[in-house]
Amino acid sequence: MLRDCWEDPPMQLWDQLPLEQSPAEAAESCAWDLRDPRRWGLSDEALSSVGERLYAFWLRFRDCFRTRTRDTSANASHSLRGQLTMDTERNFANMARNIPGDDGQALQHFLSHSPWSGQAVFGQRQAEIKATEALAQGSTLMLDERADEQAGTHNAGASRPDNGRMGKVAVCRVDTCLASANGGRWAMVDGELFVPEEWCGAAFAQIRHALGIPQERTFETNIALGLQMGKRVKAHGVPFDLLACDALDGRESPFRADVDPAGVLYAAQVPADTNV
Repeated sequence: MLRDCWEDPPMQLWDQLPLEQSPAEAAESCAWDLRDPRRWGLSDEALSSVGERLYAFWLRFRDCFRTRTRDTSANASHSLRGQLTMDTERNFANMARNIPGDDGQALQHFLSHSPWSGQAVFGQRQAEIKATEALAQGSTLMLDERADEQAGTHNAGASRPDNGRMGKVAVCRVDTCLASANGGRWAMVDGELFVPEEWCGAAFAQIRHALGIPQERTFETNIALGLQMGKRVKAHGVPFDLLACDALDGRESPFRADVDPAGVLYAAQVPADTNV
C-alpha cells in the first residue's frame, strides 16, 4: 500500500553528491535537473515503473472525487501529474498546457469549487494503513503546522502570522497537519485549515461564503485543531504508539492535560522553563 523507493536498491542521496564538484560543474552536468534521478534517490528499477505506480495510486483514490452526478477524478489525476512534473509556476494554466482540451478552467474549478471531500481522502489513507499488517505497531503520529505564503488576504484563511519556515511575518495560510510515520514510510492522515479569529466575525461573512468556508465554523486554535485530529484518528482505529509534537503544542498545559485522558502516549518539546 505504502511501498515506495525505500524498498528499492539504495542510491547516492542528492545532498551527498561529491563535495569537490563546483556549482558550475554541477549545473553543467545537469545535477540540478528536476528529472535527474539523483535528486530523488530513485533507482532505475523505480523509474521504470513510476508511471504505472502513480496510475495505481490514483485508482485507489478516484472514488473520493466522485459525486452522484459528477466524476471529477480525471482532474485529480491531471493535478497530481502537474504538481509532480513541474518545478516552478505550478498554476492551472501551465499545468493544463500538457492536458489535451483543457485551458486550465477545469483544473481551477476542480481545486477551487468542486464539492469533493478532503476527509474522504484522509479516510482512504487511514483505511489502507489499518489494512497494512506491517504498520500495526511502531507508528508515530506527528502533529505540526505549516504556513504557506499567499499572494493576498483574499485566499481562504490568509492572515499575517509569524511564518517560522520563512523566518518573517508574511501573508500566509496556516494548515494544521497530522502525519503517520513508521520507519521510512509516512503519510498525512488528517489536516485542517486554520481559520484566524478575524475570519470568523461578521466582517468576513461574505468572503467566507464565497470561498466555501462553512458559516458555522468558529475560531479554534491550532492546538485545539490538533487535539481534535488526534482524537479523531484514534477513534477511527488508526494504529499508532506515540503522538509527537513540537513546543507550540507541548508548552500548552491544557493540550497535555487533554491528551492524557484520551489514553494517548505523547512526546512533546517544551521550553526549559515549562512547568510539567
